[in-house]
Amino acid sequence: MRGMMVSGIKIGNVVDFRRRFMQAQIGLDLTMRVGDLVHIVGPDTDFRQTVSEIEFYREKVDRGKPAQKVWIPVKARVRAGDAVVLIARPDDDEQPPAAT
Repeated sequence: MRGMMVSGIKIGNVVDFRRRFMQAQIGLDLTMRVGDLVHIVGPDTDFRQTVSEIEFYREKVDRGKPAQKVWIPVKARVRAGDAVVLIARPDDDEQPPAAT
């Protein structure tokens, strides 16, 4: 992420990627919810998407909690170490503060 400006709150990192299923495993530092708008960014990765579903131990859940490793579908290839940044949460009226 050197040299890139990303506004939002970093909620985790990509741990693994399943190309066949287009799913990324995310190691969470903060809570992630279905419906969150996230920005996945790294040296070769840079896209935004809405979290459509979250899987934890093959069970669909509404949210992932800190310290969990969850799987989410992604629309593009991601790489281990890419940052996952929360841009907006649907039930919040205001945007997350800019990262400093």
